[in-house]
Amino acid sequence: MFGWSDVQTRQNTVRLLVILAVILSILGFICGMAFAVKSSGFMFVVCLIPAGILWWRFYVNLKSYKEMYKELVVKKAAEGMFDNFQYSPKVGFDREEIRETGIMNMGNRYNSEDMVDGSYKGVTFRRADMYIAEHHQSGKNSYTIVFLRGTWLSFTYNKRFLTDVQIMSNDFHHGNKKTSRFFVSEEDRRHKFETEDMTFNRLFTCTCQNDAEAFYLLTPRVMQMLQLLKSEFGCPYMVGFVNNRLHFAINSGKNNMEPPIMEEISYEREVEKTRRELKIIANIIDSLAIDRDIFIQ
Repeated sequence: MFGWSDVQTRQNTVRLLVILAVILSILGFICGMAFAVKSSGFMFVVCLIPAGILWWRFYVNLKSYKEMYKELVVKKAAEGMFDNFQYSPKVGFDREEIRETGIMNMGNRYNSEDMVDGSYKGVTFRRADMYIAEHHQSGKNSYTIVFLRGTWLSFTYNKRFLTDVQIMSNDFHHGNKKTSRFFVSEEDRRHKFETEDMTFNRLFTCTCQNDAEAFYLLTPRVMQMLQLLKSEFGCPYMVGFVNNRLHFAINSGKNNMEPPIMEEISYEREVEKTRRELKIIANIIDSLAIDRDIFIQ
């Protein structure tokens, strides 16, 4: 069994290894650039071999550090917050499941981990960190467009939404609107619509398959709560009502469950930071209260 002091010791090892690996890598690169200088080739090899070993040790210790950190921090942060709770750091959403929602552009790079699943006030939920991107290669040139780096949340309700509705904050740029007449079947196609709330329309772009259903889901209170959640998140996000699930994609620009590497860590501060992240789950359920207000009978 290990404690917080062991986590801090492992973090110090990780920091030392990355600093030494970077220094030796830079020295090896400099020697390689000056290969014409006598003995620089020898120094190039002497620097890069130890640097490679240090990088390998860094990744081994980093993996262990993350596992130890999450074991102590995440479970403690979730204590007493949910009706039931399970944390699986190596599990995430399956790519095909996200694709089938039809609300997100999927790119050709995908990763998801740090799954938290459970229930709160009768609503079953899942959340995981997620990375979606499009990588392009052309000869020696390459670049990557990041679609989503943040959190995906899925809430399962007891009754189905009759048609799909998508709401995106206007700074969320890679949702799949499914409005094309050429690549989307008429049955699945959505169209843009506006609510009667002009402030909401300025902040969000909405698409739906049926206007009446969309207006029924987006009650004045729900629209107000979505605006308040935008302030709480402080970053672009998207909402999708699909079948009997409510999906949130929060593009925070970071993996929220990952521990710091270079900055000092405090157990109390890290638990509180993670608790704020998990509290988003409860806040969404409490704020929208969909079970009570907008279910189709």
